[in-house]
Amino acid sequence: MRWASGTARAFVLGAVLAGFGCSPRQISDSGFGAYEVSLAAWSDGLAIAWYDTRDGNAEVYVRTLDSDGQETGRELRLTTTEAESYEADIAPLLGAFAVAWYEKAKDGAMRAQLGVWQRDGTPVWSAPIAVGSGSSRNAIVRSRGDALFVAWIEADDGGDEFVWGGWWGSDGRVRGAPVRLGAAGETTYNLNAAIAPNGEAWVVFDARASTRVDELFAARLAEGQVDLARLTADDGIRSKYPDLAFGAGGRVAITWFDERDGNREVYLTSFDTADQLLLPIERRARRITTTPGASIGAYLAWNGERIGLAWCDDSAGNYEAFFQSLDASGNPIAPQRRLSDTPTNSMIPAIEPWREGFALAWTEVIFPPVGADADDTRGEVVFTTVR
Repeated sequence: MRWASGTARAFVLGAVLAGFGCSPRQISDSGFGAYEVSLAAWSDGLAIAWYDTRDGNAEVYVRTLDSDGQETGRELRLTTTEAESYEADIAPLLGAFAVAWYEKAKDGAMRAQLGVWQRDGTPVWSAPIAVGSGSSRNAIVRSRGDALFVAWIEADDGGDEFVWGGWWGSDGRVRGAPVRLGAAGETTYNLNAAIAPNGEAWVVFDARASTRVDELFAARLAEGQVDLARLTADDGIRSKYPDLAFGAGGRVAITWFDERDGNREVYLTSFDTADQLLLPIERRARRITTTPGASIGAYLAWNGERIGLAWCDDSAGNYEAFFQSLDASGNPIAPQRRLSDTPTNSMIPAIEPWREGFALAWTEVIFPPVGADADDTRGEVVFTTVR
């Protein structure tokens, strides 16, 4: 079953606008499925990336926005291969943007990819980034000047998976050999990364690696050397999906969801220096959510001395998007805000600093009934800003 484009737009857009006037608003016009959003910001505009199944094949799409957060043109399809292209991650460059993603071939083989496009969608270059012949997936990219830090998951010849990281130039040239950062696992589905003010690259992820269940890990890559630390205790209780970001003066914050209270709840902690990321974090963490439902998909960004935190929660029966502002120590500045009120599911927000506040994007998803074909899932991307 395929929705007509106009039908999908009317359904999702109408649902999102029901409680919020003109914000959030729909950015994609897939009519089928637009998922896994990523957001990049320049001083004069933004870009939103996602993967989209409107073409009968998963492909990477991008839409650019101007300084007022308005669309500057049509959606841009970046990939055109026979393989399925999944989980796009976008980073800004001067007059351009970089995207990392992975391709899945008909035979199931996966290969991490990296590419650069001009801001109007003109391709500059793209290439695989894996170091070996094994399966590679879940690539992410961060930018610093004309340099790109990329992390991904790759299997060795024996099938064991590891997190890798390395630097590329915006011209596509490798800047130093990629380095193995730490062991991943079958349930390591997401990586997140940030570049410290001193140029060190940090990657956070969860893995069942010499632990009973998934726990959090952080890896620092500096001058080709790796420091790896487990951040949460091997307590038999899952800690999942960490994200981190650096603020002014080298302050750093990390968020994740944890099941240690018998429910999936979002936690956050912040530190004065990045070195503290290599120490256990649970005792210093603040529990952000206290709802009866599951709180997951937490992402954060700094804007000056302020942290913006976004996540989704299903206490209302379906997932809705939430936001909260916190100070540099992780203390709430204002009450939590519910950003969506829809019959669809508001899933996994992306967040970037923007003007005096933050820009956010996520997917409004309709899941099929239990037992129905998963291909009947539908989704569209929405965008908003908060102060």
